[in-house]
Amino acid sequence: MLHVPAMARSAARPWGPLWALPLLLLAPHGALGFFPNFWSRAMALAWGSTTHQDLTEDALLNATLELFRDLPPPHGRRPAWEQFQGRPLLADEVFAAYYGPGASARRFRAALVEVANANAALDFLPAARDDPVLHFDGELLRPASASLLHARHEVLQALGAELYLLARQRLGQLLHSLQDFYSHSNWVELGHRRIHPDLLQPSRELGSIAGADVRTCCSCTGWTCEGNLLGSLRERGLLTSGYFGSEPEKPPGKCSHGGQFDSSRLRDPQGGINKDSSSPLFSPHHYLHGPAASLALEASAQFLRDLRRDLAHDKRFMRLLDVSPAVGLSFVLDTTGSMGEEIGAARLQAHDILTRRLGGPEEPDFYLLVPFHDPGFGPVHKTSDADEFLRILNSISPLAGGDEPEMCLSALQLALLHSPPMSEIFVFTDASAKDAHLRTSVEALIQERRCKVTFLITEDPSRTRVRREVLAADRFDLYVGLARTSGGQVIFTDNDNIRQVAGVIGETTASSVTLFQYQKGGSSGPGGLGRRGRKKRAAWESHHFWVDSRVDGAVVTVQGDVGTFQLRDPTGTSQTSDATSGPLGTSRRFGTFHRLELSPRPPVGLWTLEVQAQGNYSVHVRGNSSLDFLYYFAVPAKGPHPGLFKLDSRPVRGLPLSLVLAVTGLTRPGGGSVWMEAVELADPVTGRRLGEELPLQEVAKGTGLYATALPPALPRGGFVLILRGSDSRGGRVERPAPQVTSAVGFLLQLSSTGPLFPGQTGAVSWWVWNPKEPQELGLAVSSDPSYPVSTSSPRLQLGRNQTATGVISLRVPGSAPPGSAVTVTLRADPLSPAGDANFAFIQLLVLHWPSVPNRASPPCNVTSVAGTCGPPGSPCRERRWTARLRIWDGDGIRSVQAGGTAVPHWADGQAATATYSSDCCTREAELLVTNRLGEEYRCPVAAPPAGAAGDLVLTPWWGMAALAVQVAFYVGLGH
Repeated sequence: MLHVPAMARSAARPWGPLWALPLLLLAPHGALGFFPNFWSRAMALAWGSTTHQDLTEDALLNATLELFRDLPPPHGRRPAWEQFQGRPLLADEVFAAYYGPGASARRFRAALVEVANANAALDFLPAARDDPVLHFDGELLRPASASLLHARHEVLQALGAELYLLARQRLGQLLHSLQDFYSHSNWVELGHRRIHPDLLQPSRELGSIAGADVRTCCSCTGWTCEGNLLGSLRERGLLTSGYFGSEPEKPPGKCSHGGQFDSSRLRDPQGGINKDSSSPLFSPHHYLHGPAASLALEASAQFLRDLRRDLAHDKRFMRLLDVSPAVGLSFVLDTTGSMGEEIGAARLQAHDILTRRLGGPEEPDFYLLVPFHDPGFGPVHKTSDADEFLRILNSISPLAGGDEPEMCLSALQLALLHSPPMSEIFVFTDASAKDAHLRTSVEALIQERRCKVTFLITEDPSRTRVRREVLAADRFDLYVGLARTSGGQVIFTDNDNIRQVAGVIGETTASSVTLFQYQKGGSSGPGGLGRRGRKKRAAWESHHFWVDSRVDGAVVTVQGDVGTFQLRDPTGTSQTSDATSGPLGTSRRFGTFHRLELSPRPPVGLWTLEVQAQGNYSVHVRGNSSLDFLYYFAVPAKGPHPGLFKLDSRPVRGLPLSLVLAVTGLTRPGGGSVWMEAVELADPVTGRRLGEELPLQEVAKGTGLYATALPPALPRGGFVLILRGSDSRGGRVERPAPQVTSAVGFLLQLSSTGPLFPGQTGAVSWWVWNPKEPQELGLAVSSDPSYPVSTSSPRLQLGRNQTATGVISLRVPGSAPPGSAVTVTLRADPLSPAGDANFAFIQLLVLHWPSVPNRASPPCNVTSVAGTCGPPGSPCRERRWTARLRIWDGDGIRSVQAGGTAVPHWADGQAATATYSSDCCTREAELLVTNRLGEEYRCPVAAPPAGAAGDLVLTPWWGMAALAVQVAFYVGLGH
């Protein structure tokens, strides 16, 4: 049973001046569903509309509530779930009711954002927004229904392979199409007030669909179109949906989608039938928007219930929604001969973490290990089974060799590709990177995945390593830069202290937040400082960081070339690094690594750290708090469904960018509330503010969603975001983002154009937009695993505000296991003028081929041939003939071609109809039909015999045989 009213969120107070941003990005194309997201209401002035984001998040929150209700509570006390009955659900409240108020809902909120953004992307991405099958448009109801079953199949395969990020993305797309059925078809107008019982049910048919010769609408010239659907549809119970624009062309007598961006609405019959919004400017059937939204929500919630039932085990459903306060363990491990102590330290920490957390809510739910040496790296070992991970880790032993450098970044890149977003990855090594050329791609992955990378480096002069050359003192500076970009640390230690220092791994929890970080210079390891030359004269340097009322604990680490340091709290109480315990907390030192753990609930206010610096050093302050935030960058999109389009890439200079934030932990019992007020951009090295504070607007009251417009000229050297607000007592609250963000000069996006199957060639679409000065780009593509891959245009010349599109071809070998993932990376390098490279990543799933029965004949039937042709040898240019075919393919037709030329085709009830026309110089043709799975077959057509006149009507022969094939196909998908 649903706990959320269908339009509960849409009643929230709309947000402020962001809606006035110019809508610049996407021109109107294919028809779309409900408005994409919260921002659509303001941009379209449709305040009462329910959006895809509303429907998706409400359904996911209902599923989470039902899951928690059925699970044993982690702390033994059953939450009062009845408090949520009949009122809007908020993610933080649901999460805190089950796990307690101190648990961080950051990963859960991130999962909701991933599904909702994947849903909205179907309205923005060129390959998806123009596809009528994905939106139940153009009477392509049967192929759209089959597409839903394929999407369900992909979600289940991705979950079976533990590819949860991919499963969330596919789930969001599935829910979008499912929701569009109720907005775009006439199901509601037929009088139904319950969801379609057969939609998304394997082996079931959708019902009777209006054929190509059935008129469905009469004209309506006003903005509101009541009664424009013909009464015969309801009498016969026929389903239909509207056509949008000219792809496909609207046949005579058929309904349009409607709305001011639909050019087909002006052709008879005029008007439209969509129920996407409450605005008559966009939706001619706006008066039925509420019932359509209610059914779309109920259908989404029911699918999630069915999905949970099909998984048979709640653990995978929990991983899909990321409803856990746990964090995973990700190790990148140098396995050369000198690494025995480090491998032992990794084993010790893993065992210790599992001993303390196994069986509890913070038990790791993901384990990853990537070994490397020279010249090899990998393979990737990943599992969700703790015992299996320990077996893998125990099987690792130091290999022969031990010379500098190693393939560290290649292994780290693999770890980033295979770790969940927002993971912390620990790299154990004592060698520099041989593959430093991968730095830019690794940095791009860090920013895209929001992962932290911490390096544990044993630089011990007493150890024996074969050295090919005299090693540079700054050889670890690359690691320092990557750690700073990611919000992690570089921890230098030695053979004696590695096991104690590795204890930082066990300190990482889902509630860990960054309060302050600083890096002076490059490498600050114990073996490298003296080689830089004469030591600098010691100088005292001061650093300040803020501890607010929502910080429950904190750890200060200082490492490098420091004589001593002193920490002072807001009351003036201080403690030096020499004291192992004192009024502020307890301290430990391992070589040049100092760790000071503050006492619980540290005093609120400005803390001061004074360091006696003798060379390079770093400071890192990590807090424990449920108050945290996620963020992404977006651009306003125009068209029939305006909204904010989330960028998969880094922010792009020259675009009208918005910053969207999801803040967790704003309220907690007995702790009051927090209000976020502004965000600032700061220099990642000095901490200096870059420009003015940017005021935040709350998108919908109580949701923790905020947005602001970014300045058009973003800093070139990178920046960090600092979020500021106030608590219920007026005290200052502050959270810096751990990662450094760097802007790029052009937009680069990837999208999938279809499924991948073993032994087949798949396609990925790319899209580049250059908003500024003309430039030439070089494109390079790669995949993991390494499959044959190429792009249609390796070089581009783009003018100002110019876009380009292309296709990446990926050949999947026949040996590729179904259920495996393939990650495609596209790199774009500015060649003239030279600039920073940009990257785009997409993960794809290799699927099992559906079990389709062998077809004895092509599933097409020539139903009529019109025209006359003279005897052979007679003049042929002046005479023409036309053949009409009916094609039975439940998956839907992707294209029909004759000699490389497109042949028009359109929906015709349970099948599709195509017409081929030619002059009499060509009396026979073979049409190449490609369905939406990429399957191809040929349909022969021929001109009428010489002497025949008028229309030659042929008796259909496909009929029930085709229907039997499709029923068998759906049964196969159900398995």
